[in-house]
Amino acid sequence: MAKIVQGEQKWSAVIRCAHPVCGIGLNRVDGCFSLIRIELKDIQHSTDWEGDTTFWVDCPACGQKLYPEWQIGNGPLNVILSKENNARRTA
Repeated sequence: MAKIVQGEQKWSAVIRCAHPVCGIGLNRVDGCFSLIRIELKDIQHSTDWEGDTTFWVDCPACGQKLYPEWQIGNGPLNVILSKENNARRTA
């Protein structure tokens, strides 16, 4: 297995401040379109009463709430949930 020799193992992704908006036949994207680098610690989440989890990041340039799932996929988001669940089990 590969091992890190120097430096910290850290995940990050670059996303664009863009949020798809649909309604009344108009499909568009809102946002300031800035490129922002996010890390797992930047992604906030909440779970509703049905057990569905929503993930979001606030754009540092314009403050818009972004839902990064469509830009980065589910992999990193599932890591957040598994780390949180592991922390609960060990506490």
